Amino acid sequence: MFGYGTLAAYVIAFALRFLARRWMIDKGGHPVYIDFLQWWVGSQFSLMRNPAGAYNYSTFAAAEFSVTKTVPPVMYIPWVYPPTMFLLVAPLVRLPYAVAFFAWISATLCFFVAALYAIVPCSLSVVLALLPLPAVKNVFDGQTAFLISGLLGLSMVLSERRPYLSGVCLGILTYKPQYVVFFPVALVITGQWRVIAGAIAGASLFAGAAALVFGSDVWLEFFRFMLSRPATVMPHNLVALNQTVFGLMREAGSGTTGAWIVHLTVLVLVIAVACQIWLRPVPHALKAAAFSIGALMMTPYMLGYDLTALAVPAAFLVKDALDRGFAPGERFVLTGCFFASFLFFNFVVGPVILLVLLGLVVRRVRHPAWTSAAIAA
Repeated sequence: MFGYGTLAAYVIAFALRFLARRWMIDKGGHPVYIDFLQWWVGSQFSLMRNPAGAYNYSTFAAAEFSVTKTVPPVMYIPWVYPPTMFLLVAPLVRLPYAVAFFAWISATLCFFVAALYAIVPCSLSVVLALLPLPAVKNVFDGQTAFLISGLLGLSMVLSERRPYLSGVCLGILTYKPQYVVFFPVALVITGQWRVIAGAIAGASLFAGAAALVFGSDVWLEFFRFMLSRPATVMPHNLVALNQTVFGLMREAGSGTTGAWIVHLTVLVLVIAVACQIWLRPVPHALKAAAFSIGALMMTPYMLGYDLTALAVPAAFLVKDALDRGFAPGERFVLTGCFFASFLFFNFVVGPVILLVLLGLVVRRVRHPAWTSAAIAA
């Protein structure tokens, strides 16, 4: 009851802010400067202008200014995404801004909910995954965390019986390439060649479709932009509270080199643990939890709303617990992780929560007798 009541309170709060013109649309009737602005403006470039022009910061910023009519406190958001992102936002091009926003959030949210339900077919679990502030922040900003989480979760679900489709999901996830860099290494180590084949085919078709629709020069502009504007895309030059090991070290006062060393060291250990778990005769839910944790740990850049994806490994852990029983203290730790995610505005909690979740996975792998005893009891 608490979960459903809180979710209803969120909906009412968003509705009141919208009606008061304090969210999405300002009192002058112009779109508010939030992240969704870049998706909607990007959709205009995708079909109504030259898409390659989006990689010119001055051109793209001018288009954003023409929509908001206001100068933001920081620079306008540049378009730093691969041309495949144009395919995802193109359906928004004919919709008014507010309608496009609701369509975007509704579609990605439904996809996220469907993926979670495929992991744990329980409506309460889905509701609980929508309550943490990262998910609320994603709705407020109109970001892509629901889509990221849905693709990651669905890929892990399909990897057991539909490996080619699992790879296709990873191929689509390349629109945010930092979330797939874990998989080439891990999939090769664990010999998941059908997933690899599906990922290569999916990514190739995705990239090829973008080139066919928008022209091959859009890819040249993208790579030229990435090489000429490193300050825009490198994680240590972006906003504070980057929810990764790299970000945690930077917040602790480490230099860039030291932060990279620690990040990569932790990453090697996580890859080793995740692959070892996958190769063991354990339930698929634990393998999927370990791999989804590895994918989220490997990225050097993850903001607060992206912590929505923590629901994926947590859901796989809960699935295994529902199937075989909770280990002693496990509910308490999962509850602690749930509430810790609310602190992302002030602390780098992402890598800490992920390591705790990985610890729970390792515990269940090493001590299966605990779960068997719980069921017997």
